[in-house]
Amino acid sequence: MTVIIPAWSRSALRLTDNPIVKLAQLFMHNQLGTELLLLQPLPWLRYQLQANHLTTLPWWNVFDDLQQVHQAEGLPLGLEDLDLPRGTQFVYLADKVLLVRNQRIQGEVTFHAAGFVSQVTLTNPDRTRIIRTYDDRGFCSTQTTYDHRNTRLETLWFNPATQPVMRRTTDNHVDLLAADGRVTRTYASLEELIIERVQAHLADRDDLIISAADPVTASILTAIAQKHRVAYLLATRVAPTLPDNLFAALERVIAPTQQMAKKFRQVNANLDVPVDVVSPYATTLSLGNSTELPETTIVWAVNYQPIYEQAIVTQQLTDWLVKDERHAVTVIATSKVSADRLTQQFQQHIIAATGIAEGSPEYLLLQSLLIQLANHQSLTQIDQLPAVIQTTLNNLQRIHVRHRLVESDRQEILGGARLLIDLGEIPNLQLQIAAISAGIPQINRVATGYVADHENGLIVSHLTDLPAALDFYLATLIHWNESLVKSINYLENLAEPKLLAYWKGVITHGEHA
Repeated sequence: MTVIIPAWSRSALRLTDNPIVKLAQLFMHNQLGTELLLLQPLPWLRYQLQANHLTTLPWWNVFDDLQQVHQAEGLPLGLEDLDLPRGTQFVYLADKVLLVRNQRIQGEVTFHAAGFVSQVTLTNPDRTRIIRTYDDRGFCSTQTTYDHRNTRLETLWFNPATQPVMRRTTDNHVDLLAADGRVTRTYASLEELIIERVQAHLADRDDLIISAADPVTASILTAIAQKHRVAYLLATRVAPTLPDNLFAALERVIAPTQQMAKKFRQVNANLDVPVDVVSPYATTLSLGNSTELPETTIVWAVNYQPIYEQAIVTQQLTDWLVKDERHAVTVIATSKVSADRLTQQFQQHIIAATGIAEGSPEYLLLQSLLIQLANHQSLTQIDQLPAVIQTTLNNLQRIHVRHRLVESDRQEILGGARLLIDLGEIPNLQLQIAAISAGIPQINRVATGYVADHENGLIVSHLTDLPAALDFYLATLIHWNESLVKSINYLENLAEPKLLAYWKGVITHGEHA
């Protein structure tokens, strides 16, 4: 059986784009024996597994072992289930409930996205705070006390019968507690205790352990790697600097791109651990229909470009957009804040391109119309508006700014796109692979191993090269068709059977298949 160690935060719910989730799903769907080994306190794990279609996968959580939790399922608590002081009143807000007693706010209750109680914060008269975290199986999992300076004084862990079984104080020592509260054993740190329990769980097993990159658990993983085969799965954006004794003990490091493998070797130049490059995402050929559509759409993935660079690209794409009423641009922003800023920038550039002067009657009319559109009000008698207003509105309606995409969104956007632009320092790997699947060329500034210059895309050195790169693929379909053929060739290494064969080789033989 293969053991997978994720690096999930307790608040993350939908992890469908997480490489470890993709790997676990790949193994599960192909009946490869797999166990999730969880090193973090994850009180809402059942809902994470359900949201990511992993409920049938066996798992073991070290904190369940420490807290003597033997049930896999349970019912979460509601507000009415909480044990609160007599006379407590509730004030309902949009995302939480305030606890009021004697006309003073004594604390608050926060809720999980699924609706159950996740945390209660209580404020004492001496200004100390108590934060209780509730497990989705229906019990208080931890209680942490902070002083008025927000310094942690004590953390207690409870079993399902609400008895404290473990305590950590300000010196970070951890005490195991008997039912009567006596200390039965003391550990120098929580990590020391976790290592002991994990090693006991893995005793006499020769399973391959695949761990997500997580600096938080580096010391724990170092101890595991001293006795077990461990493959370390790098994240898609960061090449970590971790203890040499961890990397020296690893069987191999697995990078998602050639770019990340190179960064890792540079950061850890003194290590000779093998580094493989394997995509965390499988895909199949799913050609788009952009050449059959009346409009030509290009997609720009903003991807954490500096704001001054975003302004340059925004102007370049505006210049391209206004050349032809059949041109359209879809922007994939990194956040709502970024999306709002870019929407405003495109509006400013498009208004300037049509020659409407700020403060003019046309400008004021246009602003009122944009307010109507922002409020989802339909415009009437558009054909009676001044021509320059009609042109500007038409241009604005061919800009679409998106954020928070899921896999189906990416497929939809790239399926109708002629081209993907990603000029970030580390191109978005999922978009790269989705573009290969759709058969469209890409324009990047950095080579990752998934886009080869003048094959299935262009690698440009400067932002000023972007307009010429657009013409290279959009002026005619000659280069675009050549790129399509190359993209299809790239799919072989991204097919699920290819990835599965690699992992079977590593699992079975500890070496490349």
